[in-house]
Amino acid sequence: MIGADISPTLRAAIEAVVWQELGRFGVSEVEVTESEDADGDPVILVNVHYRDPEAEPDFKVASGALTKLNDTLFELKEPRFGYIRHKVQDAMPEPRSRR
Repeated sequence: MIGADISPTLRAAIEAVVWQELGRFGVSEVEVTESEDADGDPVILVNVHYRDPEAEPDFKVASGALTKLNDTLFELKEPRFGYIRHKVQDAMPEPRSRR
């Protein structure tokens, strides 16, 4: 199924789940791509980028979002399983003062 496009309808449904479940944590961007898991099976990879390095959701919230995503994919009769990666920027180091 690699090569099967992610339709605009499917992309919109995935993004809606992410924003509904994780938006309060400062989501800045949602990337939806097709990929393969470790066994070579086709999957949908959802990279969720956050504005604040401290904003990543806790495990329960992240797990609930993943469950909601895959329930939505099932309802849409999408055969691929979804994975969410939480991408948090590293905190910017404090600039050194010049003396």
